[in-house]
Amino acid sequence: MIKRMMTADHEREARFRRAYEQAYGRVYAYAARRVGVDAADEVTAEVFLVAWRRFDVMPRDQLPWLYGVARNVVARYGATQTRQERARKALASERAGSGPSETGDPALWSAWEQLSASDREVLALIAWEELSVHEAAIAIGCSAPVFSVRLHRARKRLERLLTQRTVTDHVSNPSEAR
Repeated sequence: MIKRMMTADHEREARFRRAYEQAYGRVYAYAARRVGVDAADEVTAEVFLVAWRRFDVMPRDQLPWLYGVARNVVARYGATQTRQERARKALASERAGSGPSETGDPALWSAWEQLSASDREVLALIAWEELSVHEAAIAIGCSAPVFSVRLHRARKRLERLLTQRTVTDHVSNPSEAR
């Protein structure tokens, strides 16, 4: 029984390897024409991962089926790229709209940049998105008490950075401290 299963696994692997060797170049070319050479490897790898997982339902004439899988992977890739581009633009506009020129305090922006991404996210949910602690906790996926602790710690770190910056500025420019 075990020997038959091992033989079946080896046969399945050999059949997949042949399908891969026969179709890889054409699937890669298909992907490269649609997403560019830089992303074609990633898309092609995803196509063959799906093919491996669904190998038992792949028809004998595999190329059209693989193109169908590739078409779906390319569509998901395009949607992901669009979402990422929108997020990059939103972050750029958020940063541009909340930089030193708007706050009038370059020290605040400098301290903000020194915070960890998680601290910035916690503070931004409260300050920029104007969520309650309960709502922000839901957004992050934790309880309100845990979020409150994170918020308190992030505020303390921001305050410490601002204090350090102020002390450093006064020490380096004593004439401005008067």
